[in-house]
Amino acid sequence: MNLSAIDPKLLQLLNAVLDEAHLARGAARIGLPLPAAASALERCRQLFRDPLLEDGGQAMRLTEAAKALRAPLQQALAAIGHGAREQEAGVAGMQRRVRLLMADYPAQVVAQALYAELHPSAPLLDLEFLPWKNDAAAADSLERGEAELVIGSPARAQAPVRSREVLQERCVAVMRHDHPAAQQLTLQKWLAYPHLRVSSHDTLNKMLDEQLAAQGLAPRVGMTVPNFLMAAPLLQGSDLIALMPMYCVPAATAAHPVPLSCLRPPLPVAGLSLHLQRHQRSDDDIAVMHVADVLERVVRQQLAGR
Repeated sequence: MNLSAIDPKLLQLLNAVLDEAHLARGAARIGLPLPAAASALERCRQLFRDPLLEDGGQAMRLTEAAKALRAPLQQALAAIGHGAREQEAGVAGMQRRVRLLMADYPAQVVAQALYAELHPSAPLLDLEFLPWKNDAAAADSLERGEAELVIGSPARAQAPVRSREVLQERCVAVMRHDHPAAQQLTLQKWLAYPHLRVSSHDTLNKMLDEQLAAQGLAPRVGMTVPNFLMAAPLLQGSDLIALMPMYCVPAATAAHPVPLSCLRPPLPVAGLSLHLQRHQRSDDDIAVMHVADVLERVVRQQLAGR
C-alpha cells in the first residue's frame, strides 16, 4: 500500500499507537482526544485489513502486519515532515487572502486557535470568514471560486472537490436544564413542545423532517433562527427544544452559567459527518494547502470529544 496516499494525521496516530502498543498513550502523545483516536485507529484497521493491535495477555502487542509497517511508516512520516517544512518556508513571506466558509459554530470555537497556529508560520496571510448560508450554498461558492475552504456536510458529490472527514458528530436534543421534557424524554413529549430550528443547518433539518414524515409525524416549529449563536439564550428562557450537533451546543458562560441539557433524541438520528472541502484548483496552492492542514488539526483538537 502507498502510505503517502493516506491522510498524514492517520499515519501520525498509527505511528504513536504502534510505538506505545497502546491506544490511549498513543493518542495522548499527539494530543488527540481518545474518541477521535479510537475512530482513527478503526479507519487504519480497515485500510490495512488487520487489527494491528491484539491481546497479549497482560498488555496489547503488535500483530505481524503492524510490525512490518514500522519501517515504511517511519519513512513516510519523514517524507511528510520534509514536505511540511518546505510548505511552511514557502508561505512564510506570502501575502494573500484565503477565504473560509463554515457555520458560526464551529467558526466561533476554532477561529482564535486557527489564527494563533497560523500567524507564526504565515504572518502575512489574510484569513476571511465568509457569511454562512447552508451546505448547498457553500458548495456553490467553492465551485465558483468564491471560497477556498469549506467546513460542512457535503451537499452533493462533486468530482473536482477534495473532501475529507474531520469530525463525526452526534446529534442531541437540547433544552433548558429544568424543561418539563428533560426527564424521560419520549417522542410524544418531544413533539408536544415547540421546536427551535436553525435554518443554516439545512442538512440536519431535512434529515429530521424526512424521518418524522415516514412515521406520519411532524414537529411544531416555534421559532426559526439563522445561526447557532442565537440558540442558547432562546433555549434557556423558554420551552423550546432544538436538535443540534453536540459541537454546536455552547458551553456554560458567565452570561448563561447553567448548562443546557443535552439528551439522546427519542428517535434514531444519524451522526453528522463534518468535512473539510476544497476545490482541486487549489492542489498546487501552498497557501490554501497550509491553511487546510492547520484548520483540520485545529478542528480535531477543539471539537473532537465534545
